[in-house]
Amino acid sequence: TTMDSAVLFLFLLVIAPLLASGLLTTPNDAGLTGEASPTAWTVPAGVKFGSLDKLKRLSLDNNNNDDDNNDQGNYDDQDTVAPQVIIATQAIGLNFADIFSVLGLYNAANQVRGSANGPFVPGLEFSGTVVVEDPNDKNFSMGDKVLGFTRFGAYSDCVKARPAYLLPLPDNWTFFEGASFIVQALTAWHGLVEVGRMPNLTNKTERPYVVVVHSAAGGVGLWASEIAARRGAIVIGIVGDDPQKQKAFLERILHLSPRSRCLIRGVEASFGSRLAECLLQIHRDNSDIKVPQDYTSLAELATAGLGADMIMECLGGKYFQASFDCLNSRGALVTYGSTSYVSPGKGLNWVRLVVRYLTRPRIDPGQLTSRNIRLGGFNLIFLTERQDELRQQLQDCIDCLSGGTGELADVTRPVIGRVFDFATETIHAMEYFKGGQTVGKIVLDNANNPLVRG
Repeated sequence: TTMDSAVLFLFLLVIAPLLASGLLTTPNDAGLTGEASPTAWTVPAGVKFGSLDKLKRLSLDNNNNDDDNNDQGNYDDQDTVAPQVIIATQAIGLNFADIFSVLGLYNAANQVRGSANGPFVPGLEFSGTVVVEDPNDKNFSMGDKVLGFTRFGAYSDCVKARPAYLLPLPDNWTFFEGASFIVQALTAWHGLVEVGRMPNLTNKTERPYVVVVHSAAGGVGLWASEIAARRGAIVIGIVGDDPQKQKAFLERILHLSPRSRCLIRGVEASFGSRLAECLLQIHRDNSDIKVPQDYTSLAELATAGLGADMIMECLGGKYFQASFDCLNSRGALVTYGSTSYVSPGKGLNWVRLVVRYLTRPRIDPGQLTSRNIRLGGFNLIFLTERQDELRQQLQDCIDCLSGGTGELADVTRPVIGRVFDFATETIHAMEYFKGGQTVGKIVLDNANNPLVRG
């Protein structure tokens, strides 16, 4: 049967090599029960997306999935035999894509499942230990500690990944920190530099180059703020009304860009006026030209060149509209999400979702030409087939964040906001993350992975 074939495939590809290597112990010789066999948090076959509690922790040989990584179709056809390395995860990093996937709001995840609603394991980034090396790859060997990126499938004891999307874990980094870098730092770099085309500012300009970063105390936001600061910008970090969020941003950025500042996000309806006041103050304090006192709207500021030059936006709604309105000529807004569409809890608030959709910003394309501005968006998942391109961007990102050494060990260590247990707290972690009150990265601790001896 199909089920029997899937179990046999999994055993031959993953379990048998682990047993032979001695890195996977059986219940009898490890003192484990059947419940401690390798597992993955899975939306089972035939179960529709829609709520976080659709996820079930299933044994790897019982999730009816002959592709343990949900990695279908994400590489070019001519590259289907590229090397694959098997990693026993020790930590898994949470991203909003995980939440949107399980809720059914993420197109890439819907494509992976297909019309048959096949089993689905969320998760994009992880760290762990190589337990099966690929004979065609010379970069990673058995026992190596690595961090990595995968197109879904990371909420698992076992991940199969391409060497191009793996990095050695620095000796001075923990597994938690390793699971908190690639996806969010690469998202920040790709948005700012590749989509937004932010320049590397080497000469003093007449007006300051201002970058606005929304959710600046979160994972992507902190990396985006640091990249922008290292490339010479003044950063306005938009954060929630929590002193810990303000502290996280300021400690990370002020030593790189002393003129940067925090702006409390606050009530959506009045965000535009507070953003205008902040922009006006920055230009008064830092411009070589005299800044008049009588500007009152974002549009007036932008027309005078006293708005923002680059914006990393992930909220939607009036936050998006105000950000769009304040763009200077030649400025760019990059959007990579709409997190304001979701609300706390395990499921979807359909009333909120419909209201947010019906009141979403309407952009007149004519403004892009009349104001000489750019609007861009992207989804990193859809770029995974561009393996060489993404790997080069990742190295460029590391070069920037390391101060030019190119060594990951010299990059500022990621901020870990909170750690949850993989086996027992995954859904709770996702629910907490969905609430939007986090600082830095939320991580799942998989130190008790049965694929790795203690």
